[in-house]
Amino acid sequence: MRSFQRLVSLCIIGTYLVILAGAVVRGTGSGLGCPDWPRCFGQWVPPMDIHELPDNYKEIYKIAGKTIADFDPFKTWTEYINRLLGVLLGLGIVTLFLKSFGFKETERNLPWFCGGLLFIILIQGGVGALVVSTHLKPYIITVHMFLAVLLLFGLLYLKKYCQDLQDTAIVPQIDAKALGLSKILVSLTFIQILLGTQVRQEVDHLIRDTQLANHETVISQLGWFFYIHRSFSVIIVSVFLYLLFYFHRSKYNRHAFFLTLMSFLCVLTNVTSGIILNYFQFPSSAQPPHLFFGILSIGLTYGLVLHLKGSLLED
Repeated sequence: MRSFQRLVSLCIIGTYLVILAGAVVRGTGSGLGCPDWPRCFGQWVPPMDIHELPDNYKEIYKIAGKTIADFDPFKTWTEYINRLLGVLLGLGIVTLFLKSFGFKETERNLPWFCGGLLFIILIQGGVGALVVSTHLKPYIITVHMFLAVLLLFGLLYLKKYCQDLQDTAIVPQIDAKALGLSKILVSLTFIQILLGTQVRQEVDHLIRDTQLANHETVISQLGWFFYIHRSFSVIIVSVFLYLLFYFHRSKYNRHAFFLTLMSFLCVLTNVTSGIILNYFQFPSSAQPPHLFFGILSIGLTYGLVLHLKGSLLED
C-alpha cells in the first residue's frame, strides 16, 4: 500500500506540473504552437527550425480553416513539453489503475475509483485535442480546466482514503463549522478559477482574434464577469481571514490551521499577480503564477475539507 500511496502523491505532483505547464502555454500564447494532435507538425519530435518544415506548412496545418502564425520554436516546444507532461501523468494514472487490482480482495472500491480517474484523464486528452482543432475555442478551454481540477480533487481524495486505510488512530471530533466554511471556500475558489479562465479568454479574443483592443485598453472592454472575478477575491480573502482567526482561537487543530494558512498565502500571491495583470497591462510573466497559485490554493483547501471530515472510510 505504501508504494501505491507514493504513486498517488507523484500523480498529484504531476497534475500540478501539467497545470503549471498549461498556464505557461496560455501566458506565452503557445496554445497553437503545435497545430495538430497528437503529433506536432506531423512529427513525434517537433522541429527546432523552420527549415525542417515544408514551404507551405501554413497551408498544410490550417486550424478550423484559419492560417496558423509563423513557426516559433519556443512556442512549439512549450506546447510540446506540456503534452509530454500530460502523457507522463496519464501513464501514472494507468499504473495506478493496474496496481489497484492488487488490493481488490480487501478494498474492492479502489479499482473502481482508479478507473474513474483513468476515465477523466482520457476525456481530458480528448478535450486537449479539441482545444487545438477548434482554434482555442473558449468554452472548451474552460472544460479543460474543469477536468484538471476534478482530477486533482479525485487524486487528493484517493490519497486521504489510502492514509485512512493505514491509520488506525482515533478519529477526532468533526468541527462542523470549520468544515462548512472550508467547503464554502472550495466552492468560491472554484468559481473564481472558472471566472478567471473566462476573463483570460476574453482578453485573448479582444487582443488576438478581433484586435479590438491592445494591452493598454483591454481592461475597459472586458465584460461584467471581469468585475465579478475581481470582487470575488475580496470575499475569498475575508472568509480565509475569519477561518484563520477561528482556528487560532480554537487551538486544538493545528494541522487545519497550517493548511488554511498555506492556502491563504497562495491566495495572497494569486491576488498580487492579479493586481499586476490588472495595472501593468497583462504581462505574460504574471499569468502562470496567477493560475498556478489559484489551483494550489484550491488543492490545499480541498485537502483541508478532507482533513476536517475525519475518516473517509465512514462515508
